[in-house]
Amino acid sequence: MFKPSHLAPAVLLALAATAQAQSSVSAYGVIDLALGSYQPSSTSGARTTKVEPNQLTTSYIGFKGVEDLGDGLKAGFALEGFLRPDTGASGRFGSSDPMWSRNANVYLQGGFGKVTLGRQIDPLYLAIVQTEAFGGSFGLSPITQLTFGGSWGNDLGDSGWSNAVSYAMPTMGGFSATAIVQTGEDATKAQRSSYGLHARYAAGPVSVVGAWQSVGSTQAPKAAFTAGQRQNFGLLGATYDAGFAKFFAQYGELDNSGFTTAAKNIDTKVWQLSASVPVTTAGKVLTAFGQSKERPSETSTSTTRVTHNIFTLGYDHNLSKRTDVYAAYMFDQEKVTGYKKGHNYTVGIRHAF
Repeated sequence: MFKPSHLAPAVLLALAATAQAQSSVSAYGVIDLALGSYQPSSTSGARTTKVEPNQLTTSYIGFKGVEDLGDGLKAGFALEGFLRPDTGASGRFGSSDPMWSRNANVYLQGGFGKVTLGRQIDPLYLAIVQTEAFGGSFGLSPITQLTFGGSWGNDLGDSGWSNAVSYAMPTMGGFSATAIVQTGEDATKAQRSSYGLHARYAAGPVSVVGAWQSVGSTQAPKAAFTAGQRQNFGLLGATYDAGFAKFFAQYGELDNSGFTTAAKNIDTKVWQLSASVPVTTAGKVLTAFGQSKERPSETSTSTTRVTHNIFTLGYDHNLSKRTDVYAAYMFDQEKVTGYKKGHNYTVGIRHAF
Protein backbone atom coordinates (compact mmCIF):
# COMPACT_ATOMS: atom_id res chain seq x y z
CA MET A 1 0.00 0.00 0.00
CA PHE A 2 1.23 3.49 -0.85
CA LYS A 3 1.71 5.77 2.16
CA PRO A 4 2.23 9.58 2.06
CA SER A 5 5.28 9.14 4.31
CA HIS A 6 6.96 7.21 1.51
CA LEU A 7 6.90 10.37 -0.58
CA ALA A 8 8.80 12.60 1.88
CA PRO A 9 12.36 11.28 1.28
CA ALA A 10 11.90 11.45 -2.47
CA VAL A 11 10.56 15.01 -2.29
CA LEU A 12 13.47 16.10 -0.08
CA LEU A 13 16.00 14.57 -2.47
CA ALA A 14 14.33 16.25 -5.44
CA LEU A 15 14.29 19.62 -3.69
CA ALA A 16 17.97 19.27 -2.74
CA ALA A 17 18.90 18.39 -6.29
CA THR A 18 16.92 21.35 -7.61
CA ALA A 19 18.52 23.75 -5.12
CA GLN A 20 21.97 22.50 -6.06
CA ALA A 21 21.24 22.99 -9.76
CA GLN A 22 19.97 26.53 -9.19
CA SER A 23 22.92 27.85 -7.15
CA SER A 24 26.67 27.39 -7.16
CA VAL A 25 29.79 28.63 -5.37
CA SER A 26 33.32 28.26 -6.72
CA ALA A 27 36.90 29.11 -5.71
CA TYR A 28 39.48 30.24 -8.25
CA GLY A 29 42.55 32.42 -8.68
CA VAL A 30 45.95 33.04 -10.27
CA ILE A 31 49.49 32.73 -8.91
CA ASP A 32 52.15 34.67 -10.86
CA LEU A 33 55.84 34.66 -9.85
CA ALA A 34 58.95 35.78 -11.72
CA LEU A 35 62.71 36.04 -11.30
CA GLY A 36 64.22 39.17 -12.74
CA SER A 37 66.74 41.98 -12.82
CA TYR A 38 64.96 45.32 -12.43
CA GLN A 39 66.20 48.85 -13.15
CA PRO A 40 63.44 51.46 -13.44
CA SER A 41 64.16 54.91 -14.78
CA SER A 42 65.48 56.93 -11.84
CA THR A 43 68.26 59.26 -10.69
CA SER A 44 70.35 56.42 -9.24
CA GLY A 45 69.87 53.84 -11.95
CA ALA A 46 70.07 51.19 -9.21
CA ARG A 47 69.52 47.57 -10.26
CA THR A 48 68.09 44.80 -8.10
CA THR A 49 67.75 41.08 -8.71
CA LYS A 50 64.80 39.50 -6.95
CA VAL A 51 61.90 37.08 -7.01
CA GLU A 52 59.02 39.38 -7.93
CA PRO A 53 55.30 38.55 -8.03
CA ASN A 54 52.56 39.78 -10.32
CA GLN A 55 54.50 40.70 -13.45
CA LEU A 56 52.00 39.44 -16.05
CA THR A 57 48.92 39.12 -13.81
CA THR A 58 48.40 40.37 -10.27
CA SER A 59 47.98 37.19 -8.21
CA TYR A 60 44.68 36.75 -6.42
CA ILE A 61 42.28 34.28 -4.86
CA GLY A 62 38.55 34.55 -5.32
CA PHE A 63 35.18 33.11 -4.45
CA LYS A 64 32.01 33.66 -6.43
CA GLY A 65 28.48 32.37 -6.37
CA VAL A 66 25.24 32.70 -8.26
CA GLU A 67 21.65 31.75 -7.47
CA ASP A 68 18.84 31.39 -10.00
CA LEU A 69 15.84 33.22 -8.56
CA GLY A 70 13.52 32.23 -11.40
CA ASP A 71 11.84 34.21 -14.17
CA GLY A 72 15.28 35.07 -15.63
CA LEU A 73 16.50 36.77 -12.44
CA LYS A 74 19.83 35.85 -10.81
CA ALA A 75 21.64 36.99 -7.67
CA GLY A 76 25.37 36.60 -7.17
CA PHE A 77 28.48 37.74 -5.33
CA ALA A 78 32.25 38.02 -5.82
CA LEU A 79 34.99 38.17 -3.17
CA GLU A 80 38.53 38.49 -4.55
CA GLY A 81 41.76 39.39 -2.76
CA PHE A 82 45.20 40.24 -4.16
CA LEU A 83 48.27 38.21 -3.14
CA ARG A 84 52.05 38.57 -3.03
CA PRO A 85 53.16 34.95 -3.35
CA ASP A 86 56.87 35.82 -3.01
CA THR A 87 56.30 36.61 0.68
CA GLY A 88 52.80 35.29 1.37
CA ALA A 89 51.49 38.81 2.03
CA SER A 90 48.16 40.10 0.78
CA GLY A 91 47.70 43.14 -1.42
CA ARG A 92 49.49 44.49 -4.49
CA PHE A 93 53.13 45.44 -4.62
CA GLY A 94 53.44 46.15 -0.92
CA SER A 95 50.42 48.47 -0.77
CA SER A 96 48.01 48.70 2.12
CA ASP A 97 45.14 46.98 0.30
CA PRO A 98 42.35 45.48 2.38
CA MET A 99 41.86 41.72 2.07
CA TRP A 100 39.14 41.75 -0.63
CA SER A 101 40.47 44.69 -2.66
CA ARG A 102 40.09 43.13 -6.14
CA ASN A 103 36.32 42.64 -5.91
CA ALA A 104 33.81 42.57 -3.07
CA ASN A 105 30.26 42.94 -4.31
CA VAL A 106 26.78 41.51 -4.77
CA TYR A 107 24.57 41.84 -7.84
CA LEU A 108 21.15 41.24 -9.39
CA GLN A 109 20.99 40.33 -13.07
CA GLY A 110 18.10 39.81 -15.45
CA GLY A 111 16.60 40.94 -18.72
CA PHE A 112 16.93 44.55 -17.53
CA GLY A 113 20.72 44.24 -17.21
CA LYS A 114 22.93 43.98 -14.12
CA VAL A 115 23.07 46.09 -10.95
CA THR A 116 26.16 45.66 -8.75
CA LEU A 117 26.84 47.03 -5.25
CA GLY A 118 30.28 47.09 -3.61
CA ARG A 119 33.92 47.24 -4.69
CA GLN A 120 34.37 46.62 -8.43
CA ILE A 121 36.62 47.38 -11.38
CA ASP A 122 36.57 51.00 -12.56
CA PRO A 123 35.71 51.90 -16.19
CA LEU A 124 39.16 53.23 -17.11
CA TYR A 125 41.08 50.14 -16.07
CA LEU A 126 38.49 47.86 -17.72
CA ALA A 127 38.96 49.73 -21.01
CA ILE A 128 42.75 49.30 -20.75
CA VAL A 129 42.42 45.58 -20.06
CA GLN A 130 40.21 45.13 -23.12
CA THR A 131 42.40 47.02 -25.61
CA GLU A 132 46.04 46.13 -25.03
CA ALA A 133 48.27 43.11 -25.62
CA PHE A 134 49.39 42.68 -21.99
CA GLY A 135 45.85 42.73 -20.57
CA GLY A 136 46.38 45.49 -18.00
CA SER A 137 49.53 43.93 -16.51
CA PHE A 138 50.93 46.15 -13.75
CA GLY A 139 54.40 44.69 -14.26
CA LEU A 140 54.79 44.70 -18.06
CA SER A 141 52.11 46.91 -19.65
CA PRO A 142 53.44 50.41 -20.53
CA ILE A 143 50.05 52.14 -20.48
CA THR A 144 49.05 50.53 -17.17
CA GLN A 145 52.26 51.78 -15.55
CA LEU A 146 51.92 55.23 -17.13
CA THR A 147 48.29 55.51 -16.02
CA PHE A 148 48.19 53.87 -12.60
CA GLY A 149 51.80 53.70 -11.38
CA GLY A 150 54.73 55.88 -10.41
CA SER A 151 55.03 59.47 -9.25
CA TRP A 152 54.22 61.14 -12.60
CA GLY A 153 50.82 62.44 -13.74
CA ASN A 154 48.98 59.18 -13.16
CA ASP A 155 45.42 58.26 -12.28
CA LEU A 156 44.73 59.36 -8.72
CA GLY A 157 41.93 56.89 -8.16
CA ASP A 158 42.44 53.14 -8.34
CA SER A 159 41.85 50.21 -10.68
CA GLY A 160 38.91 49.32 -8.42
CA TRP A 161 36.31 51.56 -6.77
CA SER A 162 34.96 50.94 -3.29
CA ASN A 163 31.50 52.06 -2.11
CA ALA A 164 30.25 51.84 -5.69
CA VAL A 165 26.99 51.07 -7.48
CA SER A 166 26.92 50.26 -11.20
CA TYR A 167 24.39 49.44 -13.88
CA ALA A 168 25.32 47.40 -16.98
CA MET A 169 22.84 47.26 -19.85
CA PRO A 170 22.23 44.01 -21.76
CA THR A 171 24.43 43.60 -24.82
CA MET A 172 22.52 44.61 -27.96
CA GLY A 173 23.90 44.11 -31.45
CA GLY A 174 27.45 43.96 -30.17
CA PHE A 175 27.05 47.15 -28.07
CA SER A 176 27.31 47.19 -24.26
CA ALA A 177 27.58 50.01 -21.73
CA THR A 178 28.04 50.48 -17.98
CA ALA A 179 27.55 53.48 -15.68
CA ILE A 180 29.11 53.58 -12.19
CA VAL A 181 29.03 55.91 -9.18
CA GLN A 182 31.39 55.79 -6.20
CA THR A 183 30.00 57.62 -3.17
CA GLY A 184 32.40 59.97 -1.38
CA GLU A 185 30.89 59.18 2.05
CA ASP A 186 32.44 62.30 3.62
CA ALA A 187 30.32 64.79 5.58
CA THR A 188 32.94 67.54 4.99
CA LYS A 189 32.55 67.11 1.20
CA ALA A 190 36.35 67.00 0.77
CA GLN A 191 35.93 63.46 -0.57
CA ARG A 192 33.24 63.72 -3.21
CA SER A 193 31.54 61.14 -5.40
CA SER A 194 33.22 59.72 -8.50
CA TYR A 195 31.41 58.96 -11.76
CA GLY A 196 32.31 56.74 -14.69
CA LEU A 197 31.05 55.45 -18.04
CA HIS A 198 32.24 52.51 -20.12
CA ALA A 199 31.03 51.52 -23.60
CA ARG A 200 32.13 48.78 -25.99
CA TYR A 201 31.18 47.76 -29.52
CA ALA A 202 32.41 44.47 -31.00
CA ALA A 203 31.70 43.18 -34.50
CA GLY A 204 33.76 40.46 -36.14
CA PRO A 205 37.50 41.17 -35.87
CA VAL A 206 37.02 44.76 -34.67
CA SER A 207 36.15 46.17 -31.25
CA VAL A 208 36.08 49.76 -30.01
CA VAL A 209 36.05 50.73 -26.33
CA GLY A 210 35.57 54.12 -24.68
CA ALA A 211 35.75 55.09 -21.02
CA TRP A 212 35.36 58.32 -19.08
CA GLN A 213 35.57 58.95 -15.37
CA SER A 214 35.55 61.88 -13.00
CA VAL A 215 37.32 61.03 -9.72
CA GLY A 216 36.37 63.00 -6.61
CA SER A 217 37.87 60.85 -3.86
CA THR A 218 40.76 58.46 -3.29
CA GLN A 219 41.57 55.54 -1.05
CA ALA A 220 44.73 54.38 0.78
CA PRO A 221 47.56 54.11 -0.05
CA LYS A 222 46.97 57.19 -2.22
CA ALA A 223 46.65 60.54 -0.48
CA ALA A 224 43.13 61.77 0.19
CA PHE A 225 41.78 64.69 -1.82
CA THR A 226 41.08 68.03 -0.23
CA ALA A 227 38.04 70.18 -0.96
CA GLY A 228 37.81 71.25 -4.59
CA GLN A 229 40.18 68.64 -6.03
CA ARG A 230 39.01 66.43 -8.91
CA GLN A 231 40.47 64.47 -11.80
CA ASN A 232 38.85 63.73 -15.16
CA PHE A 233 40.18 60.99 -17.45
CA GLY A 234 38.95 59.83 -20.84
CA LEU A 235 40.32 56.95 -22.92
CA LEU A 236 39.52 55.47 -26.33
CA GLY A 237 40.84 52.08 -27.43
CA ALA A 238 40.44 49.73 -30.38
CA THR A 239 41.45 46.20 -31.37
CA TYR A 240 41.73 44.44 -34.72
CA ASP A 241 42.25 40.70 -35.12
CA ALA A 242 44.00 40.13 -38.45
CA GLY A 243 44.28 36.38 -37.93
CA PHE A 244 48.07 36.25 -38.05
CA ALA A 245 48.21 38.87 -35.26
CA LYS A 246 45.99 41.01 -33.05
CA PHE A 247 46.63 44.75 -32.94
CA PHE A 248 45.68 47.27 -30.25
CA ALA A 249 45.66 51.08 -29.99
CA GLN A 250 44.80 53.44 -27.11
CA TYR A 251 44.71 57.18 -26.49
CA GLY A 252 43.76 59.00 -23.30
CA GLU A 253 43.75 62.45 -21.72
CA LEU A 254 43.89 63.32 -18.03
CA ASP A 255 42.99 66.64 -16.43
CA ASN A 256 43.67 67.53 -12.78
CA SER A 257 41.87 70.48 -11.17
CA GLY A 258 42.02 72.09 -7.74
CA PHE A 259 45.61 71.02 -6.96
CA THR A 260 48.21 73.53 -5.74
CA THR A 261 51.41 71.44 -5.92
CA ALA A 262 53.23 71.37 -9.26
CA ALA A 263 53.54 67.58 -9.05
CA LYS A 264 49.77 67.16 -9.34
CA ASN A 265 48.61 70.40 -10.96
CA ILE A 266 49.19 68.88 -14.41
CA ASP A 267 47.46 67.58 -17.50
CA THR A 268 48.62 64.41 -19.24
CA LYS A 269 48.19 62.75 -22.63
CA VAL A 270 48.91 59.04 -22.89
CA TRP A 271 48.90 56.60 -25.81
CA GLN A 272 50.00 53.08 -26.65
CA LEU A 273 50.33 50.74 -29.62
CA SER A 274 50.65 47.01 -28.96
CA ALA A 275 50.35 43.64 -30.66
CA SER A 276 49.97 39.93 -29.90
CA VAL A 277 51.52 37.65 -32.53
CA PRO A 278 51.09 33.84 -32.36
CA VAL A 279 54.33 32.12 -33.43
CA THR A 280 53.43 28.52 -32.49
CA THR A 281 50.24 26.75 -31.47
CA ALA A 282 51.22 27.34 -27.83
CA GLY A 283 53.26 30.55 -27.89
CA LYS A 284 52.88 34.21 -28.80
CA VAL A 285 55.07 37.31 -28.92
CA LEU A 286 53.73 40.36 -27.07
CA THR A 287 55.01 43.86 -27.70
CA ALA A 288 53.93 47.36 -26.71
CA PHE A 289 55.16 50.95 -26.80
CA GLY A 290 53.52 53.54 -24.60
CA GLN A 291 54.14 57.21 -23.96
CA SER A 292 52.83 59.87 -21.61
CA LYS A 293 53.32 63.60 -22.04
CA GLU A 294 52.86 65.64 -18.90
CA ARG A 295 52.41 69.39 -18.96
CA PRO A 296 51.44 71.99 -16.32
CA SER A 297 47.75 72.87 -16.21
CA GLU A 298 46.55 76.39 -16.99
CA THR A 299 46.54 77.34 -13.30
CA SER A 300 50.05 76.03 -12.59
CA THR A 301 53.11 78.27 -12.26
CA SER A 302 55.43 75.43 -13.27
CA THR A 303 56.98 75.24 -16.73
CA THR A 304 58.20 71.64 -16.44
CA ARG A 305 57.19 69.23 -19.19
CA VAL A 306 57.92 65.51 -18.92
CA THR A 307 57.81 62.77 -21.53
CA HIS A 308 57.87 59.15 -20.34
CA ASN A 309 58.46 56.26 -22.77
CA ILE A 310 58.13 52.55 -21.99
CA PHE A 311 58.72 49.69 -24.44
CA THR A 312 58.07 46.02 -23.64
CA LEU A 313 58.87 42.90 -25.66
CA GLY A 314 57.77 39.52 -24.28
CA TYR A 315 57.06 35.90 -25.11
CA ASP A 316 54.28 33.87 -23.47
CA HIS A 317 54.14 30.06 -23.85
CA ASN A 318 51.24 27.87 -22.72
CA LEU A 319 52.23 24.60 -21.07
CA SER A 320 48.57 23.71 -20.55
CA LYS A 321 45.19 25.43 -20.37
CA ARG A 322 46.02 26.68 -16.87
CA THR A 323 49.80 27.11 -16.81
CA ASP A 324 52.11 29.30 -18.89
CA VAL A 325 55.69 30.56 -18.75
CA TYR A 326 56.87 33.94 -20.00
CA ALA A 327 59.95 36.10 -20.54
CA ALA A 328 60.10 39.85 -21.11
CA TYR A 329 62.37 42.86 -21.55
CA MET A 330 61.22 46.39 -20.65
CA PHE A 331 62.91 49.68 -21.55
CA ASP A 332 61.94 52.58 -19.26
CA GLN A 333 62.87 56.18 -20.09
CA GLU A 334 61.56 59.16 -18.12
CA LYS A 335 62.91 62.30 -19.75
CA VAL A 336 63.75 64.29 -16.63
CA THR A 337 67.13 65.91 -16.00
CA GLY A 338 69.33 63.49 -14.07
CA TYR A 339 67.15 60.44 -14.73
CA LYS A 340 68.88 57.36 -16.10
CA LYS A 341 67.29 54.89 -18.50
CA GLY A 342 66.01 51.62 -17.07
CA HIS A 343 66.44 48.11 -18.49
CA ASN A 344 64.36 45.32 -16.94
CA TYR A 345 64.55 41.57 -17.57
CA THR A 346 62.15 38.99 -16.17
CA VAL A 347 61.14 35.33 -16.57
CA GLY A 348 58.11 33.94 -14.83
CA ILE A 349 55.43 31.29 -14.47
CA ARG A 350 51.70 31.83 -14.11
CA HIS A 351 49.20 29.22 -12.92
CA ALA A 352 45.41 29.58 -12.84
CA PHE A 353 43.17 27.40 -10.70
